[in-house]
Amino acid sequence: MKIALTKKYKHLIFLCLVVSTSIFSGCSKFLDKQPFDVVKENYYQNEKEVMTGLVGVYDILGREDFYGSTYSSYLTLGDEGAYFRSSYLAGPEIYSYDASNPKINDIWRFLYEGIERANFFLSKIEAVQMAASDKQAVIGEVRFLRAYYYFILVSNWGDVPLKTVPTSSVSDVNIARTPQTEVYNFIVQEMEAADSMVKDIQAYGHAGRVTKSAVRGILARVYLKMAGAPLNDASKYQKALEWSSKLVFPQGGDYKHSLVADYKKIFTDMAADRYNISESIWEVEFYGNRSGDFEAGRIGNQSGIQTSDEAKGFSYGLLAATRKLFESYEPTDKRRDWNIASYRYNHANNLITDSVFYTAAEIERRHVAKFRRDYETLKPKNRNYTPINFPLLRYADVLLMFAEAENEVNGPTVRAKNALQEVRGRANASNRNNELTNESEMRIAIREERFRELCYEGLRKFDLVRYGTFIAEMKLVAQQYNQLAPADYRYMALAFNNVSDRDTYFPIPINELSLNNLMTQNPAW
Repeated sequence: MKIALTKKYKHLIFLCLVVSTSIFSGCSKFLDKQPFDVVKENYYQNEKEVMTGLVGVYDILGREDFYGSTYSSYLTLGDEGAYFRSSYLAGPEIYSYDASNPKINDIWRFLYEGIERANFFLSKIEAVQMAASDKQAVIGEVRFLRAYYYFILVSNWGDVPLKTVPTSSVSDVNIARTPQTEVYNFIVQEMEAADSMVKDIQAYGHAGRVTKSAVRGILARVYLKMAGAPLNDASKYQKALEWSSKLVFPQGGDYKHSLVADYKKIFTDMAADRYNISESIWEVEFYGNRSGDFEAGRIGNQSGIQTSDEAKGFSYGLLAATRKLFESYEPTDKRRDWNIASYRYNHANNLITDSVFYTAAEIERRHVAKFRRDYETLKPKNRNYTPINFPLLRYADVLLMFAEAENEVNGPTVRAKNALQEVRGRANASNRNNELTNESEMRIAIREERFRELCYEGLRKFDLVRYGTFIAEMKLVAQQYNQLAPADYRYMALAFNNVSDRDTYFPIPINELSLNNLMTQNPAW
């Protein structure tokens, strides 16, 4: 049986998710144990059930609590965006919350649910009769996804419990935290093993499944994190260089990735059910308008250019760009007016009559505009849910990771400069190669380019933390709001004023602390 995690199959996949939820949710402390025991005895008897289980492991990525909304839109923001509601005075979006916050609890819970699903899958798959090559591929995908879920956990919580076998009892809840180094070592071990197991991206023709390209790019990301804070293991730059090089300089029959000529096309296609595997290597897939399925997310609905016109695509406009991001672009840079709204909608009787362009003085009120509902092709549009995919890995990111690793290992070489310029050239930004004469200048240029290119893609806080500059950069934005913003918009400094050293990590959820007697809390929480 061939399974394709593409949008045209999502109405069938939903049926699989209903089944997989009943299969895998037995690991939850809230459910009876007996149904889980029955499934453990009887499930995974054939290839169809294997594919249903595989979808269940992928399912975690699209949860509203994870990339479907909360995590991707708010909890990964750094200095590129601010919450655009003056009445909002508490919550992780503005760094005013505690360990009882349900958003933090839900992300933790679903990540470990995904890990439990993967553990159960891997404990059963070997006994299933199916084509050896297909079995190897799905095992590789699940091992990679389990490692990826651990990567999100360890990046955001530090030391976390490392569990690689299925839960045998609902009373098996006391698990101590594993040191970060061990967790990271497990992550790279599993991902490197997956590289030889999963299929090439051209085998699917879309970016919804884990492929060799996705494995290699994410491995580069993991190794760059290990090279930075808090581990600060500089030897890992060499490993990041090795894995990113596999994509930048493909060998043999490896797929040759390239940038899409028009930056905005990457994101308009994500809204219109089209794929650009040349650049978009791995995406979280969403589909539908919730009229007959539940695969839609909220990308472009909570953030986006604010409008109440549902035909246009309702958006709350909860995020605005920072002055720091806006001013980081050169006037000729095509990315600025795509990532940051250059206009607002003018409404009359709840319908758009025209749009009004912002003046040069109106910086703080500009909405995040990277994911625009205008380009959705599925009609009618749902008020609160969208079919817009979310990018987990793009080739532009790979080029910048390669440039970073190359610079740290070999200095500002021609290869590093060319990779940086490839990204800047697509955006119509100036060529800076001649002015980047040493490793430090090159390092700064690459970091700034990641800020401009990858804003609102769930990577900025991650980058600032690994650079060791998270608090300093956030406080700089607070100063800009306090000193330069019009009085009506100075409330947007709240998150940046609130942030402190403890916010490098999320708190361990209070529910976990109350159930797990071996769990300890992160400092200052």
